[in-house]
Amino acid sequence: MTIKQIIIHKLDQGTEQLQPVPASQSLTTSPTLELVLDDVLQTYNKKPDKTYGQFSDLADDSFPQRLEHYLQSEEQATDFTSFTATTLVQLGQHLNEAGAITGGYVLFADYQQGLTRYLLFCLLSSQNSITITDELTIADTSYLDTARMSLACRVNITDWQKNPQAGRYLSFLKPKGGKRLSTVFQEVIGCSATSSSKEEADTLVKAVEAYCQEEPSEQNRTTVKRQVYDYCQSRLDDGESLSMQELTGHLSEAGPDDFARFVNTRDYDMDVPMSPQRRALTQLVRYTGRSKGLSLSFDAELLGGQVRYDEANDQLIITGVPEKLKQQLQQA
Repeated sequence: MTIKQIIIHKLDQGTEQLQPVPASQSLTTSPTLELVLDDVLQTYNKKPDKTYGQFSDLADDSFPQRLEHYLQSEEQATDFTSFTATTLVQLGQHLNEAGAITGGYVLFADYQQGLTRYLLFCLLSSQNSITITDELTIADTSYLDTARMSLACRVNITDWQKNPQAGRYLSFLKPKGGKRLSTVFQEVIGCSATSSSKEEADTLVKAVEAYCQEEPSEQNRTTVKRQVYDYCQSRLDDGESLSMQELTGHLSEAGPDDFARFVNTRDYDMDVPMSPQRRALTQLVRYTGRSKGLSLSFDAELLGGQVRYDEANDQLIITGVPEKLKQQLQQA
């Protein structure tokens, strides 16, 4: 990863409204700063529910126009400071209008990973803690909490410049706190949503389930679902999206090579790169269910072995009861 520009501004929590406190210049890149950004990116990549979209406000003073001006400028450090400070002010205004009273630090990072250039824009908070000084005394301290992220957005600059009409070069988190707060980034950045990680996961799971129904062997069906799940998790861990061609190629290594053809002959909108929600993908590899007073969950690989379903009698038969559960049952 190469950091081109990085800066941290502040939204100070006043008595009634958030007050923007812009930094005077970009930070000098250092190994410590690279570690901080890496931690932030890992947090962002692991967030389960992202929305994807594209710029829709193309006015002269809009976010994408200011971003384009910065990218084309010769004095990038100066223009990056100005570009991010203006965005900071607008973010503060929209958060105040939304009734948000919690401030924090606003990090902007222009960085490159491989051949792809990104802009990350996120709101982070600080936490209080204690430390031991060189004099072996206890002192209060504060630290930037990179593991928590209430608002964040990332622009794939490379994809945006190659194809401005594409619908997935921009992603952002949907914060908790009401519909008004969830639209803050869309208003500040001037973008419209095109899809969500939950929708993409639901579509992928539906396609995989239908595809597996055409496989006569239950073991093979379970294997394919596990392969899809593991591959998706690996890509998401790396912060990368996946395409139908990549997924089909991965499945081809172990046998099935017609998943893409199957999807293309059905009404599944899965041509664009996907970043499916992790939690929704779990249903590929685990069976779960609950009713009043009862909750069950087990790995799909156990069905037909340790767990058997008797459909005629509406019974689930479990052998090899977990030891701890067995002890509780024996004491009942």
